Amino acid sequence: MRLVVLSDGDEARGFRLAGVDTIVCRTRADVDRALVERRGPDRSDVMLVAERVYRLAPTAIDALQNRPGWPLLVVLPGASEGGDS
Repeated sequence: MRLVVLSDGDEARGFRLAGVDTIVCRTRADVDRALVERRGPDRSDVMLVAERVYRLAPTAIDALQNRPGWPLLVVLPGASEGGDS
């Protein structure tokens, strides 16, 4: 199974340390580019999307979640913006 993570920073670093293919996305254009690069079943089986990345392009990601030929897309819940409570 091939796994790829779309993240915006610290999460990406952690997944990379674990040996997971990771794409850093900080803008909507980054998300669009990552989705094009990873399209189709030959690219990845599962795509994990950090919540902050999802918020950059929710419509594009939602449109792909049930599309045939695309990997399983899972949005990872993120920590609150305000830090630890």
